[in-house]
Amino acid sequence: MKKYAPAAVLVLVLALGTWAPAQGALQGDPQARMRLRENISNLYLLRLTRALELTEEQTAKLYPFLTRVEKEKAVIQRQMGLDLRDLRAELAATPAGEERILVLVARIREARRAIREKDDAVEDVLDGVLTPIQKARYLIFTVDFLRSIGENLERARGLKGPIKRTP
Repeated sequence: MKKYAPAAVLVLVLALGTWAPAQGALQGDPQARMRLRENISNLYLLRLTRALELTEEQTAKLYPFLTRVEKEKAVIQRQMGLDLRDLRAELAATPAGEERILVLVARIREARRAIREKDDAVEDVLDGVLTPIQKARYLIFTVDFLRSIGENLERARGLKGPIKRTP
């Protein structure tokens, strides 16, 4: 139990540190959104390490790779968010610029494909490092973690009201 106390304290600090940025992120502050994403990523990696009971050797192999991939995905998702905002604005314009819409749709599809490729690369690396039991734990952990984050963000949104979006 004493062995997990420092990790539990760190997870608690990260979780509480995520709450304040969540409030700003819901209002559209890009820097707050990036901090929130970074905090969630750190929390994910810490909980993943504990849930899978990774060895030091496994952690040394996975942590730098997973951190790099998460940062790369954040950049792609940030640009995709901007493209989605532009697409909404273009659709709201009268008349909508079909040429611009086609360009934005293509960029958004490419971003989604790039994110899927990154996720596939993570799965490939995990397959080479994890034991069969850890692979099973990873699948369960990922579903549970993402569901938990979604529920917490929805609760935070409920406190601040709905996000304002145009069509």
